[in-house]
Amino acid sequence: MKKLLFLLLLFGCDDRIEEQNKSNIIVTMLRVPRIEILDNTWITSTPIWGHLHSEDSIPLERLVVHWWSNMYWDEDDSSGHYRLLSNSRTKAIWYDNFGNRDTMNVNVDTLRWTTNRYSIVDSLGYFYNLLSPTQVMQNKGSGSEMRLYWSIQNTLIDSQEIFLMD
Repeated sequence: MKKLLFLLLLFGCDDRIEEQNKSNIIVTMLRVPRIEILDNTWITSTPIWGHLHSEDSIPLERLVVHWWSNMYWDEDDSSGHYRLLSNSRTKAIWYDNFGNRDTMNVNVDTLRWTTNRYSIVDSLGYFYNLLSPTQVMQNKGSGSEMRLYWSIQNTLIDSQEIFLMD
C-alpha cells in the first residue's frame, strides 16, 4: 500500500495548465439599419451575412455562429409579438395590434424566432442568416426596434438594432 501511495505521489498529478493558442479574427458584418415590412406577406424575409478572416491563417471553416434577437412571435396568436426585456430571456412585453402592452413570462424555445438560430462558416469565411420579422411587428414605437445578436464559441461578438418600418 505504501508503494502504491508513493507511486501515485510521484507520477499521479500534473497541475500545469497549458495556455491555449490565441489568434486574431476579423469579423465583417452587413449592417441592416431597417427592414421595410411588406403588407402582402406575413413574414418579410431579409438576408444578412458576415465574413470572418484570420490574421494567423487558422482554419475558420465550419465554425458555428449563434444568433438570437429580442423579438419573437407565437404561431397560435397572430395578434401581436413579444419583445424581450433587456438582459432577460424569460420576461417580455407583449405588443398587440390594438395598442395594448403586457409584461409576461415567456419561454422563447416555444415561440417562433425572427432569426435562424445558427449558421456555419463556409470555406471562404462567409456565414449567412435569414431574418424573418412579421407584419405585426411594425408600428409599435420602441416595440418595433429589433436587436440582433451573434456569438461564436460562447463569446458575444456584436449586436445591431434594426428598425422595422412600414
